[in-house]
Amino acid sequence: MKSWFTSRNAAVTFSILALLSEAWRGFLDAMFVLPEDFGDRALMEAFAIVYTVLFAAWAWSIVATAQGSRRGLIAAFVINALILLAVPVSWPFVYCPAACQAEAGIFNLANNLNLVFGLLAAVTLSLQLFRPERMAVAEA
Repeated sequence: MKSWFTSRNAAVTFSILALLSEAWRGFLDAMFVLPEDFGDRALMEAFAIVYTVLFAAWAWSIVATAQGSRRGLIAAFVINALILLAVPVSWPFVYCPAACQAEAGIFNLANNLNLVFGLLAAVTLSLQLFRPERMAVAEA
């Protein structure tokens, strides 16, 4: 298990799970948060474009990582880190403090899953990122 956890396959797997859990969180935002907080149609369409571009870049970086690309690995690490800091880590401190979390329901599950998968992806991606190049190539 230890060797799988330190492999590129683990980094790709956890990155995909982090992406899917963030996509779920994005759908929840689109359904419940954005209409409530930003009822303006143009602003909500802008959010949809930003989410689409972000998820497309993230998916591309994961595919590139799976194919052994160093640039893809760096992009996957950076996007995962930004999303991890922007949403699940800041959720209890900025977006939804204790009183809000008591009523957040499914958002708590989505954020906790995203936090767990995002942290696992960050660890496994960083293991790949800081691994010597010749070892990473030999693994492929």
